[in-house]
Amino acid sequence: MKNKGFTLLELMIAAGVLIVALSGLLAIFTHLLSLNENSRKLTIAVAACQDKLEEIRNSDFSTAYATYNGTSFNPAGFTVGQAKGNVSINNSNPNLLQIFVSVSWRTRSNRVIGEDTNLNGVFEAGEDINPNGRLDSPAAIATLMAQR
Repeated sequence: MKNKGFTLLELMIAAGVLIVALSGLLAIFTHLLSLNENSRKLTIAVAACQDKLEEIRNSDFSTAYATYNGTSFNPAGFTVGQAKGNVSINNSNPNLLQIFVSVSWRTRSNRVIGEDTNLNGVFEAGEDINPNGRLDSPAAIATLMAQR
């Protein structure tokens, strides 16, 4: 009579393969959750940039540079201390303002997205990775504002 079934060794090997496969799937799942969170925050940050830009567009051209250049703001949708926005305006042309609005934020893993590494909204030495004279971020909007 021949015995049918699995040996203990075969069961242990099968369990090991299953554990490795499930571990890989769990790692992929956690990475996808992180990507989803970053995508959500990027969407919120871009919306905050758009809101600030609309606020600047609704202001008077003659006072926009003095009022907004080099200022920072707390973007809506983030908890205090988790994100900071920055406004930079180039007024080299007296009839045309180049306006740059960006938002940098901190991820769950404590990594800062954007050049404002300390999230204070102030352009400081060492933060401008690409030396263009302003704080950049994946959540940034640039526009021109002409004098009417």
